[in-house]
Amino acid sequence: MSGGRAGDSDGRVSAQRDVHVRLDEFAWQALEEESERLGVPVEDFVSFSVLYYLADVDSGRIARRITNSPFPEGGS
Repeated sequence: MSGGRAGDSDGRVSAQRDVHVRLDEFAWQALEEESERLGVPVEDFVSFSVLYYLADVDSGRIARRITNSPFPEGGS
């Protein structure tokens, strides 16, 4: 996965970045299956997912912490 080219047309300067993520077999298989279902390469699916997350990170809807409990905090 990589970023845009330096000096985009709107005058902003950006740089190419590479991100390496280690996934277990279950996570990788889920990514492959969903990208296949959507008909897009895995790299494009992951890039879009990261951008979607970053665009929504301040909305309060993003899980800040993953819990092992099947119940919401405070529930039992």
